[in-house]
Amino acid sequence: MAEFDLIEQYFNFHYDFSSNSADKKGQPSVVKGIGDDCAIFNIPDKFQLVTSTDTLVSDVHFFSNLQPELIAYKALAVNVSDLAAMGAKPLAFTLSITLPEVSERWLSDFSKGLKSASEKFQIPLVGGDTTQGPLTINITAYGTVKQSRLLRRDKAQVGDDIWVTGYLGEAAAALDLSEKALGGRDELTEAENNLWQSLATPKPPVKFATKLAKFAECGLDISDGLMADLGHILKQSQCGANLDVEFLPLSDSLVEVVGIEQARQFALNGGDDYQLCFTAKSQHRNKILNLGERYKVNTTRVGKVTEGDLIVQLEGEAFQPTRASWQHFNQ
Repeated sequence: MAEFDLIEQYFNFHYDFSSNSADKKGQPSVVKGIGDDCAIFNIPDKFQLVTSTDTLVSDVHFFSNLQPELIAYKALAVNVSDLAAMGAKPLAFTLSITLPEVSERWLSDFSKGLKSASEKFQIPLVGGDTTQGPLTINITAYGTVKQSRLLRRDKAQVGDDIWVTGYLGEAAAALDLSEKALGGRDELTEAENNLWQSLATPKPPVKFATKLAKFAECGLDISDGLMADLGHILKQSQCGANLDVEFLPLSDSLVEVVGIEQARQFALNGGDDYQLCFTAKSQHRNKILNLGERYKVNTTRVGKVTEGDLIVQLEGEAFQPTRASWQHFNQ
């Protein structure tokens, strides 16, 4: 199959951008997607364009024998998670995919998963590239945010609360279930299946994040583990923190499968959660909790920004993590 035939058959989702009237209301919009050398956006003066790109390599970032629709979903979800971390609304994305061969069945399933994720996150595919080689997926996502609503990593201040969304540690724990899961999910218990779903289909709190900047000081998404990612905020904000292990949000499924002690280790340094870690002034606590209820997002205070270093404690006593966070080139 020729490259342009492949794109037309599997990746041209034929969005009707002419019916998008958002630009008439002074909102960012897509003018033109697939079909020209470049996609075209309208970005009004009061908005900023943010972008994120991720490369996913077969058997490094995803299992090559995982269902193609799940590979596609997660490839897009991890990029949308980066947009959420900035408080940005998804605008569009591009896909560059390297394929070892043209398998029409694999491409059909991958395309269905990608389109489903595109609709779920309300972000259209507007271009990209295809080539031959080891299976590699690169997605670049674009989002927009009002200039006064941008969440950055360098805005935390001493005294701020530290919050996380969702439940932590499930995805990392699910890696130990991969052999059973890939052999057929019928072999998994209900709790194990819940963990596997967290790994295969992360759910970044996008709509919640676009409203969060009214109250939050800064934020990022949790991809490498809470301690490592919180460390990025502290380094760029030149602060320290007290992190309270007893407040980490742990799901019943995680505790059932691995026990409370290991659950805490996974929550601290597991990674692949694609939830948010953010800081906010203490006077905004009720507003943040109400926002979470409105968008059905679990929100939990897990510590406070301080001077000095990052201190991890359990009920006031020093707590020693036994897992290391994810680092590329050091695994």
